[in-house]
Amino acid sequence: MKYHIIGINQSTINTYKFLKKNYFETTISDHKKFIDLKKKLKNIKSLKNFFFSDHPKKEIKNSNFIVYASGVIKNSLNYRKYIGNRKNISEIDFFYKHNNWPSKNILIITGSRGKSTVAKIIKNKLNRKKIFKKIIFMDRKNINFSNIPKYRPGYFLIIEMDYQSLLIAKKISAKFRIITSYFKIEDKVFRNEKLYKFTKLKIFNNTKKNEFAFLNKKTYLKLKNRIKKLKKKITIIKTDKTIQYNNNLLSNEVINKIAETFSE
Repeated sequence: MKYHIIGINQSTINTYKFLKKNYFETTISDHKKFIDLKKKLKNIKSLKNFFFSDHPKKEIKNSNFIVYASGVIKNSLNYRKYIGNRKNISEIDFFYKHNNWPSKNILIITGSRGKSTVAKIIKNKLNRKKIFKKIIFMDRKNINFSNIPKYRPGYFLIIEMDYQSLLIAKKISAKFRIITSYFKIEDKVFRNEKLYKFTKLKIFNNTKKNEFAFLNKKTYLKLKNRIKKLKKKITIIKTDKTIQYNNNLLSNEVINKIAETFSE
């Protein structure tokens, strides 16, 4: 089995190390020069399996899977080419492929603003309730998709996903899902709002009957034309107060549903 990784950052370097540790043939590349990447990634080395300034066509062609880094896809044309090739996967697809976490023990949080705040509120309150033995927060700084600890009974996982990671996810599997907010002004990469909105709405993909999605009223009103059919599966927090108040109310609603689920 051979993997090639497109895009070099700290997260994909960890993915590269994981694959090499598990004896997969792996290469990695970036269109940027080594000297430019080294300015941001001080621990990066110019190794045999690292390619800079371009992506090696031969290595890509001979790979069984091509793992794309968050941020590589920047427009609809790039996305259509990416999604049309079965070999292409994202880092979260990689996680689902190589990890054993059950969806009922996963919460995914996305949103234009407030992802980290809501994740931390939920983690702290769940810890105080002592529902789980351990709660892991995947924040992409300390823990990313390749170094999430393996699942053990009593563990719960909170995944914070930015819109560039969510765009290229081919699979979403989580019992609990949150959109904290929607502000098109926070899109710094895509040229049109249509793609940005499409990306945020992917949080609802593959939502099953016994899975739950949460958002506040303001966010729902911005997205409702695209999610009316899913309204029965969505919990809408009706509040028009401050962001801090809304985040706390949203977090409490999610925590109550998690506690209810794991007390059954």
